[in-house]
Amino acid sequence: MYSLNPSNPSFFDSNKLLSEFIRQASICHGCRRCFNYCDAFPTLFEYTDKKQPKNLTLDDLFDVASKCFHCKMCYVNCPYTPPHEFSMDFPSLMEWSWLYYKKKRGLTLRDFLFEMLDGVALARPLAKNIMEKSKELLGIHREAPTLPVAEKGLREKVKPKKIDNPKAKVALFPTCLVENFFTEIGEDIIEVYNSLGIEVVIPRFLCCGAPMLDSGDIDRLKKNAEYNLSLIRQLIEQGYDIVSPIPTCTLMIKEYERVLDQKVPKVYDALEYLLKLKNDGKIDLKGKFEKSVYYHPPCHLRYLQLGYPGVRLLRQMGAKVEISDKGCSGIDGGWGLRNYDTAKRVGSKMMESFKQSSANVFSTECPLAGLQIEKASNKKPLHPIQILKEAMKNG
Repeated sequence: MYSLNPSNPSFFDSNKLLSEFIRQASICHGCRRCFNYCDAFPTLFEYTDKKQPKNLTLDDLFDVASKCFHCKMCYVNCPYTPPHEFSMDFPSLMEWSWLYYKKKRGLTLRDFLFEMLDGVALARPLAKNIMEKSKELLGIHREAPTLPVAEKGLREKVKPKKIDNPKAKVALFPTCLVENFFTEIGEDIIEVYNSLGIEVVIPRFLCCGAPMLDSGDIDRLKKNAEYNLSLIRQLIEQGYDIVSPIPTCTLMIKEYERVLDQKVPKVYDALEYLLKLKNDGKIDLKGKFEKSVYYHPPCHLRYLQLGYPGVRLLRQMGAKVEISDKGCSGIDGGWGLRNYDTAKRVGSKMMESFKQSSANVFSTECPLAGLQIEKASNKKPLHPIQILKEAMKNG
């Protein structure tokens, strides 16, 4: 709905920004369906109750936007999103206002440090030490879970096999999280894909831009988007499909449409892609996993409107999957690590549900939500692709 491109004059149109805030705030004021999603809405309603929507200011907007952690669940929950005539898109308004605000006010040193996730490979031992012992330097809350820096990056650890007459060709967008922290997810995706006759390459993508959105760095977000989009187009011309294992990163690539004002080719979720190939008759998935699974659906996967492809595949393997309905983990793309008091409160119901669950296995596609699950339950959740790998071995 709104351009996030700083080269587009509308990005800096403060009158348009304020007018749209007042319009959407007026609708939210009369609805309040999202009152308990995050602190952005209680803050908004304090302002609208006190002064009425028509009297809101840009300072009010920036205060509300600072509380938003970009989960996009208000969009999923809103009854007035397009094609409704009200055309509500509150999370996109929050992104625009936050990026506008930080562009005008400037970034802090912590902002720059926090968005350097793709720089971990340049100083892996130092990054590991900082993550474990110097959270304050990054502005990460002392109680927040610690990102586990991998000893080696995904590209160092695994070399995809050359597949003769492949059933499909995939370029894996590994994301900073999989390349530098949760490499086992990438290893298992490649192993599963290769075993099914799918060729995999790992191009040198840059960070998707989620940390830049959290920090408010629109310039670097745009730079990364331009590079990644160019590479995606080249790979598609070479016959590759683009696959991402993390819903947040899949979503961020979709966001490039507004960052660059350009159409973006389809990027598949890793499980969505397997389900598509299976439904198209290109692969034959066989296996058994006759255990109970408690599954957390990532907010960004829900926003992408893909359904739960991982759940569907696991159930086809015999898994007894129960889907958690306890809301967001509160972490999002790292926002919650810096605002953990809020993240802990927002994610408390989800965390408690996993603490109480007696399922054999916990699962989610979001490794950051997984940190919350592990913190609450002392049990590390698996990406659905990892459970699928085990099921296929029992086929």
